[in-house]
Amino acid sequence: MDILIWIIIVIIVLGIWICTFDTNRFTVSEYGYADKRIVKSLKVVFLSDLHCKMYGPGGKFLIEKIKEIGPDLIICGGDMINAHPGAKTDKVVGFLRELSGDFPMVYAFGNHELRLKLYPENYGDVWDKYLKALSEFDLKIIENGAVKFEDSGVNIICFSAERKYYKRNTKVEMDPSYIAQTAGSPDPGTFNILLAHNPGFFDAYAEYGADLTLSGHLHGGLMRVPVPVSKKAREAGAHVMRGVFSPRIRLFPKYDGGRFDKGGRSMIVSRGLGTHTIPVRIFNPGDLVVIDLKPPGGV
Repeated sequence: MDILIWIIIVIIVLGIWICTFDTNRFTVSEYGYADKRIVKSLKVVFLSDLHCKMYGPGGKFLIEKIKEIGPDLIICGGDMINAHPGAKTDKVVGFLRELSGDFPMVYAFGNHELRLKLYPENYGDVWDKYLKALSEFDLKIIENGAVKFEDSGVNIICFSAERKYYKRNTKVEMDPSYIAQTAGSPDPGTFNILLAHNPGFFDAYAEYGADLTLSGHLHGGLMRVPVPVSKKAREAGAHVMRGVFSPRIRLFPKYDGGRFDKGGRSMIVSRGLGTHTIPVRIFNPGDLVVIDLKPPGGV
């Protein structure tokens, strides 16, 4: 019995240590794409689901890593802040201001930004103050619309889905025409990147015509564990490490983190950088995503 108690104690202590360690560090995930419509290389850093998490004072360690990478563009994919009454956003504002001095930035909505905007009766003037602070430096914040980088041949489409597409314990389908009506149609002459926070609708994003979709939202499933995957499934893109939980209270969500491909279209799902509500990351450190976009044979 004494041995069993000690085993339980060791497991608990080890679990707490892993959770603390992984919740306070980040790793870099790198991806590359070549396409004939890309006329000039573009290195992108993709930040998602920061949720006010600061790696070091003012985000010092994350800022230093981004500056070391030296991107041509930083994309914020939503949920950089938390939707709480009276939420503090000053640290995130300072973090983004520091980066904006060196890099162009595009900021799309996540469900937390959307909630702050839609429900001032619940959150007061948090959104208005946050938006005003962001407007004081060089950052493009786009709810629904596109920004084109002509020099690179890249078109970035920011898409903010309605609240019903984030509801828990509900099953909804998304029609690709809804994306076009809401955020505009892709430009066939450019490489189209769709910023769509919820990865659960990859079929719709691919059919819509996004060459690459950037998503987050699931925080990598909070905890990541290895699962049995056949060789055939791995060759088709199935992942061995899988996230356990989804915000919709479902186990092992399909699009939990990493790269997914479908019919010549791709989606990269960031595991996120922060936490909220359940401050847990186990075998799942924060995810700083770097994407190299190049013309065929380009450097």
